[in-house]
Order: sequence, then structure tokens, then C-alpha cells
Amino acid sequence: MHRFTTVVLLIFLMVSSRLYANDPAKNLQQTPTVASTPSGSELAEAYQAFHSGKFAEAAAKYRSILDKEPSSTAAQAGLVRSTLRLEKLNEALDLGTKYLTASPNDASLNAVMGEVHFRRAEMRDAEVSFRTAINLDPKQAHAYLGLADVLDSLALHHKAYDLFVAARAIAPDDPEVQRSWLSFLPRKNRIEALEKYLAGPHEESQEDTKSMFAYLAFLKSSNADHKTHPCKLTQPVERTQTDLEPLLSDASHLVGWGLKVKLNDHVAKLLVDTGASGVLISRRQAEKSGVVRISEDRIAGIGDSGPVTGYYGYVDHLQVGGLQFQDCVIEVSDKRSIVEDDGLIGADVFKDYVVNLDFREMRMRLEPLPARPDDTGPAVKSLNSEGDDEDISSAGSSDENKSSATSDALDLRTFVPKNIPKDRYVAPEMKSWTTVLRFGHELLVPTRVNTLPATKLFLLDTGAFNITFATTLAAELGKMGKNEDIEIRGLSGKVEKVYRAKDATLQFGNLRQKVEDGVTFDISGISRSTGTEISGILGFAMLNLMDIQIDYRDNLVNFNYDPTKLGLPDWNKKK
Repeated sequence: MHRFTTVVLLIFLMVSSRLYANDPAKNLQQTPTVASTPSGSELAEAYQAFHSGKFAEAAAKYRSILDKEPSSTAAQAGLVRSTLRLEKLNEALDLGTKYLTASPNDASLNAVMGEVHFRRAEMRDAEVSFRTAINLDPKQAHAYLGLADVLDSLALHHKAYDLFVAARAIAPDDPEVQRSWLSFLPRKNRIEALEKYLAGPHEESQEDTKSMFAYLAFLKSSNADHKTHPCKLTQPVERTQTDLEPLLSDASHLVGWGLKVKLNDHVAKLLVDTGASGVLISRRQAEKSGVVRISEDRIAGIGDSGPVTGYYGYVDHLQVGGLQFQDCVIEVSDKRSIVEDDGLIGADVFKDYVVNLDFREMRMRLEPLPARPDDTGPAVKSLNSEGDDEDISSAGSSDENKSSATSDALDLRTFVPKNIPKDRYVAPEMKSWTTVLRFGHELLVPTRVNTLPATKLFLLDTGAFNITFATTLAAELGKMGKNEDIEIRGLSGKVEKVYRAKDATLQFGNLRQKVEDGVTFDISGISRSTGTEISGILGFAMLNLMDIQIDYRDNLVNFNYDPTKLGLPDWNKKK
């Protein structure tokens, strides 16, 4: 199974590289053109409704147009996109297939079909659809954005960047194009761009819009204080290791591994969570540690109660083992505890290293990333304590950060970031590692389930209690039943509907795992926020039997399982 998954993804990557050599994006150095609103008042109204986030209204308007003009491919593409945004994935696929069969050479239909495949985690089909759309019409801006998302998830960041540039050249005023550039901008200019974006029609849900306004407030507060909170190492450390601390629900039940993290002068024990991002602590821990509040925040997690309130803050000093950092942003939940822990620390905060979580030896080791062939000097290391909202545009020296934070207004149509991202590099010693897809902090592992024809994506999550199935996957397996015996609680409260999935075999990396009674619940919220379908979670109970090496830069994970070391470690000695 390991060979099958690896071969599929290697073929995917080779096809991406080969097709990219003749990519139309490389030829888009001509006079930019601006995408126009579809003609016709009814079509324009539907278009406006969609780009205001009113997807049900947009779908109804597109259907009304199709009742009068069934062959309108603009209305067909709009209906498929609206249906997809309503999270009706199967219906969107059926509609897209029907319309594309009738008009296979329509670029807009091929582009929207790429979006459907991407949301369904059918990445190879998504790439083919986006490339077909571009070949049919080199000015399909959304096809460039979609193809960029595919390549970016595979750590082909430079190729994705070139596609973002191409989309901007075609449609600089398109809201989705503008949003795609937000992460590249220095903070001051990101404020201006985000304000402009939120002031106009945009597709985000009400909850997502609230989160974006919270992030905008954070950027404004940081800019007002002229602080970027870079969380830089006080002195270079090439490699280090620190103990993993047992987290117990009682004297005999291990529920996770933690790290002792010193926040200013207070030590907290934070759960190591590959499914989380940055540093998140409880209000109680923040009060003890003297966290300085920056601005309000909204924090989402597992559970049916919705996001919890909290705030962005910073600490002057943060220490993990032999690593000491200065001026670090963290998130604080208004809850007095984080699922009965002091808080969480995402493994992605150590993204500048190869992260080795050796659960058998109760150690976390941080080792240097393999040098790229074109590297000219040592990389500046920082702690990604801010998580997915980290300011990637001004990474580098403190002088560069200061300059970026105080720069004048930019011409976003021609802006070039200081640090153009690079494509992944697979070092010779890592060729046997498993290629994963990465969306922000989330590592999605290609997984075969029973004899289902399509590979599924499972979230690698040491903060989850066990292997979990999405209800969509359990329904596909046809073995789902009600579970009255287990209660699941997360950061967002209790999960009300919990089911069981029977007799499934998972194959990922070089491993095969039998699951006789898998816990199942609705994780569609995670899939929606990620942008692609997540079919399950690889959780702690299984991951605790191995040690895991993670290269966040190159989307590589090494699952080390030694059946001769199945005896549980003596965590009592660390109590």
C-alpha cells in the first residue's frame, strides 16, 4: 500500500512539473485585462448574490435563468459553484458532469469542475480540469487560482506563486484574486487590502467574516504599536531535544503528550497537537504568565457550540527546551481550561526544523531541515507561535520586518514580495517518507480505506483521541450505527451525534491498520474551513505506538513503527 500511495503522488508531481513547462501562465506578460461582470441583468444579479455570500439566492437565480435559457454556460457554471458553496458536493458533481458532457470545450465549466473536484479531494482530477480550462481560455483567472491551490497543497509553492501572478494580471479587481494576495503583503498593506476586501461583496460566511474582522483588528493593534512580534530565537540553535510530558486523565490512562513551555516566568504543560496551530492557552494560564492582550479573537474547534471567544496576546519571552524566543504572539481562550489542559502547542510552531515526536522514548527532537541545493546561507529561524496567521511576507531580519511594517502604500497590481516561496525539495535521505498534502497547519495523509476506489485524506492529529471517521465516509462504507457509549468534547463543546463505523482497514505510508469499531461524527466543518474533503482523523491512540518525523517545509512525514517496542513507556517516572 505504501508503494501504491507513493507512486500515485509521484506521478501527480511529475505530471504537474511536466505540464508546467508549457504552462500558459508563463506567457501572461501581456497587457492585463480586467474580468467583467456577466452580461444581462438577471445574470448580473445572480453574480452579485454569489459574491455577497448569498449562495442559496444565487442558485435560485441561476436556475431561473436556465429555465429560460437552458444552454447558458455562464448560468450553468454559476449554478454549480453556488451548489458547491452550499456544501452539496454530490449535487454539484452531478450538475457539473451533466453540463460538461454537453459542452466539453467550455472553459468556465471546466474551471468550475476543477473546484468541485478540489473540494471533494479529487486532486488529480482537479488539476486536469483547471489545466484544461486554461488551455481552452488563457484568461480564466479562477482556473489559475484553483491550480495554484492544488500545487500549493503539494508544497510546489513557487509554481503556485507564478499562477497567482497570472491570475492577478488577468483580473486584478476580482475579489477572490485580491484575497489570494493577502498573505503575501506586508502587514501595513495587508490592513489596507483586507479593509478594502471586507468593505465590498465577498463570499465568506457570517462566521468566517467575523474571524476576518478579528484578524484585521489584531493587525491594526500591532501596527499601532509598531510591533511585528517576530518570535525570533535569541541565539542560533541547530538541533535540540526536550522531554515529552505525560498528560493523564487518571493514574493509569494516558491521553496525550505535552511540552513544558515557559511563558515569561511561568511554566505551562501544553499538549503537543499536530492538528492545531500556534500556541493556544487558557485564560487562567494567560493570567499566570502575564500575557499582554492585543485584540479580540474567535477560536474554533471540535464541538457543536461554535467558536469560543478569546484574544490575541504576546509574551516577552517564550522557552521550549533549549530554544529561547523573544516577543511571541499567542492565542488565549476565554475558557479557564482547554479541554482540561493548560493549552495546546501545534507541532507547526517548529516548522523551521524537522520535528521528531518520539513517543516511545518520550522525547521531541528538532533537527535541521536538509539544505536545498540552491541555499546560500543559514535560514533565520523563528517560532511560528502565531500559527496560520503568521506574517510570511516579511520573514527575515528584524530590519526587514521593520521596513515592511512601515512601508508606503503599494500598487497591488505589480507588488512582488521580498521572499518569493520555493518549491519543495526531497532530500535523498527522505525519499522513502510519505508525501502528504498541507493546508496551513493541517497535514492530510493519503489513505486507502477497504476497497474503495478513491484515496481518502485523513488529518494527522496527535490531539485527537483515536482514529475517527467522517459521517460521509462511514455512509460510503455502509457500516454506520448510533453510538450511545461515548462522549466527545472539544474546544467548541460537546459533539451531539456520535456514531460507529464497523470493520475498516486503513492503509497509509507503509502501514496497515485494522479498525473494528471506529468512532464517527460530522467533521464537515473542518472540511469546509480547510477547503477540501477530510474523511477522517488519525489520532493519538494509534500514533502513540510509533515515532513520527515531520518536514513541514516539504510536506513529508515518516511513520516509524517498531513492533518490538510496543510496551508502554513508564510515564509514571515523569509525574
